[in-house]
Amino acid sequence: MKTLKLTLLSLTFALTAFAQTVVTTEGTGEAAVVNKDELKAFDEAKDKALRAAVEQAAGVRIDSDTVVVNNQLVRDQVFSNTSGFVKKFDIVDRKTDKGVVTVKVKAEIITENLEKDLVAARDLVKRMGKPSLVIVIQEQTVPLGQKTIISSESLATVLTDAMKADGWDIKDAQAMNKKLKLEGAATMGATDLKEIADLTRANYVLYGKAVMRHQETGGMLQGATFYPITGEYDLALAATDSDEQITKLTGKLVTSQKKTSSATISFERTAFDAINDKRAEIVGPVRKAVLEHFRDQTVNGKKVEVNVAGLDTFGSAKDFKKSIESIKGIKDVIQDSFSNGKAVYRVTFLGSSQDFAEAIESSTFKKKKLNIVSVTGNKLEVQVGK
Repeated sequence: MKTLKLTLLSLTFALTAFAQTVVTTEGTGEAAVVNKDELKAFDEAKDKALRAAVEQAAGVRIDSDTVVVNNQLVRDQVFSNTSGFVKKFDIVDRKTDKGVVTVKVKAEIITENLEKDLVAARDLVKRMGKPSLVIVIQEQTVPLGQKTIISSESLATVLTDAMKADGWDIKDAQAMNKKLKLEGAATMGATDLKEIADLTRANYVLYGKAVMRHQETGGMLQGATFYPITGEYDLALAATDSDEQITKLTGKLVTSQKKTSSATISFERTAFDAINDKRAEIVGPVRKAVLEHFRDQTVNGKKVEVNVAGLDTFGSAKDFKKSIESIKGIKDVIQDSFSNGKAVYRVTFLGSSQDFAEAIESSTFKKKKLNIVSVTGNKLEVQVGK
């Protein structure tokens, strides 16, 4: 069976078509100038002003921190019992009086259907360092009246193009398709996830099974024979660095004669049409779960293991802990071990591993340069300079 050629245009997941509630409101924030750092005070006051704007629009109190980027978008959205998201804002007033900076903003706040905003999803994926994803789906087609089962890729194609549109770095799944045998439901243990991470260097894996069954042909569609199919899918999304299953979804597929394309009518074509017809039901929950996962990391912090070499004493290891605790975005630091000049820390950081790596490299320890040796999904290797 020849591979079906599909255009990207036919697969575009047009999420911006969903209606959104956008509220325009104002907010004011204040921050004290510490150590004559008026710029830092301005940033803090601006963040508070944006948080106040979200509170007014959503009608709830927001307790988490906000990160503002480019004067365009709050990429680390603020959350409590709301999906308030600052789409854009203008600074309408700024003043400094008696060591206090006051900032007033006018902002457009999205209060509904955040996960359906393609721009918001792209921006959050970019903020998280454009994480890598491998899609491993064992899709099987059962031809009418035949015992031979055919491998197909319609579901993987739809998901790949949707996730690419969100800015994910999609890794090649060919090696994984040959190595993994997913039986039954979409379940995968820590060993399998680690194997995927090692083979593809992917931060996340979207995996599972799908079965398409050809049915008896019947009826005509614009003068051509109609080729119906039925099927089901069972999918899951997991993080390879923590073995966390982020979401799981199942569903059924049935060909709709009304929505089937009139071009190249075949079982293969109608199978794709059935999947594409369900793309909102398939892709929507996946991207919503991913947004929630990223939002949790940006609000509550991402767990990062930091391995540091070049610390000559246990006292230096303790001092290094205090040093990284002062980096903006750090919520917690725990020292796990120290041996032969190397220390291991468990850090909770508001942002991506890439952000944390950049923050460390821009810092020093006892006037010594800090060099990042490697960065992975949840692990940093740091070398203290001489």
